[in-house]
Amino acid sequence: MEVIIPFKAENPKSRLADMMSIDERINFSKEMLLDVIDAVGDAVLLVPKADDFIKSFRFIEDRRELNIAINSLLKRGDIAVIMSDIPLLSKKIFNNFLKIEGDIILSPGRRGGTNMLFSRVKNFRVSYHYGSFIKHLKIAEQMKIKASIFDSFYASIDIDEKDDLLELMIHGKGKRSYEYLEKLGFYVDYSKKNPELIRDY
Repeated sequence: MEVIIPFKAENPKSRLADMMSIDERINFSKEMLLDVIDAVGDAVLLVPKADDFIKSFRFIEDRRELNIAINSLLKRGDIAVIMSDIPLLSKKIFNNFLKIEGDIILSPGRRGGTNMLFSRVKNFRVSYHYGSFIKHLKIAEQMKIKASIFDSFYASIDIDEKDDLLELMIHGKGKRSYEYLEKLGFYVDYSKKNPELIRDY
């Protein structure tokens, strides 16, 4: 079994641009990636372009569209594709994910994405973006292969928006990405009816 982590460092997390500078978002994305690597262990990074940071890991450089690049790797079978922005993932959660029975194992994100996918077959083809979780279930149904769902709160938190940062700051103590946000001045204000993410510049 091989673990693939797609990663792109160019202008990452653009929806957080009103809260972080471009350099901060790049560094934050790298810290999240390291959190994911801590959880999954040995992995291969799938990148459009490798820099010095990427070259310290095993990597595949592929500038093709994400689905095309991943599908070319899925032909090998026994491939897990883990997103790089799910920093609350832990070793225990990842190992439990791999134990689920089925030809395809899918772990959904909160907004309909696919945060983790494990294919035990060689002919599955992914279709990321725009509700990929439902699309992947339909693809498996059309192929007449068994798709199983792995339901995990921590694996569902992919970081794209302010509300996602709040979840990381509530649940992520000890994670590299949490410590980076804390260094930038982020904290949670619990004094109001609902916890609120604050940045103290």
